[in-house]
Amino acid sequence: MAPSPRKAPPTPFGDYLLLDRISIGGMAELWRAKMFGSEGGGRLVALKRILPFLSMDEEFIAMFLDEGRLGLQLLHTNIAQTFEMGQVNSEPFLSMEYVAGKSLGDIFEHHRKGGEPAPLPLVLHCIAEMCAGLDYAHRKKDGTGRDLNLVHRGLSPHDVLLSFNGEVKVIDFGIAKATGRVTQTQPGIIKGKFGYMSLEQIDGPAVDRRADVFVIGVCLYELLTGERLFPGDNPIDIIEKMRQMQVAPPSQFNADVPQVLDRIVFRALAPNVNERYAYASELGDDLRRFLAQYGERFTQEDLRKYLRTTFAQDVQREEQRLREYAQMTPPKDFDFS
Repeated sequence: MAPSPRKAPPTPFGDYLLLDRISIGGMAELWRAKMFGSEGGGRLVALKRILPFLSMDEEFIAMFLDEGRLGLQLLHTNIAQTFEMGQVNSEPFLSMEYVAGKSLGDIFEHHRKGGEPAPLPLVLHCIAEMCAGLDYAHRKKDGTGRDLNLVHRGLSPHDVLLSFNGEVKVIDFGIAKATGRVTQTQPGIIKGKFGYMSLEQIDGPAVDRRADVFVIGVCLYELLTGERLFPGDNPIDIIEKMRQMQVAPPSQFNADVPQVLDRIVFRALAPNVNERYAYASELGDDLRRFLAQYGERFTQEDLRKYLRTTFAQDVQREEQRLREYAQMTPPKDFDFS
């Protein structure tokens, strides 16, 4: 979604006050909002609602509600929480955890503009935390004990948020594949983001958790090297580059990367799914083991300090915004029903 400069006055929306719009895309818009009512207590949330022209599209509404039902089941420190799924005047919405911070995509762009990759311990810590959240989702069972067989399918560096408090959160399971979803992918339809998909996603709908592992590998590679793995704007050209898989080791771009880390990256990127890490946790464990063996230690507090130093002006703007929002109360005629 592209950032939107529009800043409207607070608008009542059910038990919420819409404060300002964060972004708007082709199908939905995302707002900062305060949640009131019996459960809210003035909590700041990210509220996602579909655009008006899609309000009568039954297929899209079913997909949107699928996202909400799935999100409500995912409770993990490395996944942004979904608080509520509901409707206001027949308009579906999702109320989610608001994460004030930057994305892994922001980190990549910041360091690429600076001419050097992000610090190695930072990258490995964030990717290991990303692995923890996704591994939880991959292993998730429903209320009857049945495997959800969940696959995110839409991962990119912008779907991993780093809060200014040093937390790492995976977001946006909107096109996730999972057992029990009402909507299913039609044959011939590719779900995902070109440049951040596995070959099996492109070739057919039969994907499992290892498709996400491949994309984690893409994110890891790009952050280590400061280069896009599959650059380009033309989907056909990108797919051809993925099929060729002529990938130089990260160590050729970054002198801080030893060969053992090259091997970890290439295992995550294995074109053959049977040669890839079977679980995201295995990749995360190898990254943490590497950090320990090389005497590198990176914690949530280290991430907090890095973000608050590197993006100091953004932190100041966010803190000012939060102070302003803290003073906002619902109008006297606000309907809490």
